[in-house]
Amino acid sequence: MEATKYRWDNDKFKLALFRNIVLMQSLAEVLDDLENTPVYRQSVKNRCRSLSADLMEFLKHFIGVYYQENEDDMLLISRGIDKVTEALSTWHPSQMMVLEEVLNDIERQFDEAQKINAESGEVLD
Repeated sequence: MEATKYRWDNDKFKLALFRNIVLMQSLAEVLDDLENTPVYRQSVKNRCRSLSADLMEFLKHFIGVYYQENEDDMLLISRGIDKVTEALSTWHPSQMMVLEEVLNDIERQFDEAQKINAESGEVLD
């Protein structure tokens, strides 16, 4: 792939990185629960730590760039990530059964807000 596809000003790249960071943060939380179990062997532990460290290098730069541009948005996103991570790492499976319904409701609300804002000339990212 071309190097330009990985520039920080490329929105598609930022979004892909952001999604991976959210998922990695959640994974790191649940992996902590596996520590001291037979599943958490040395090779698994080493791979998880290595992947997490690699992504954190990108995260530091991404947060620096994004935070400077959108401080309030970054704080809201950070709180949202924390809530999602907490839910994914602590909820009982029976609680997770409603996630699809909740996420569909959020998507519908966002779509409705976009339509309203489009009518007024505003656009949500």
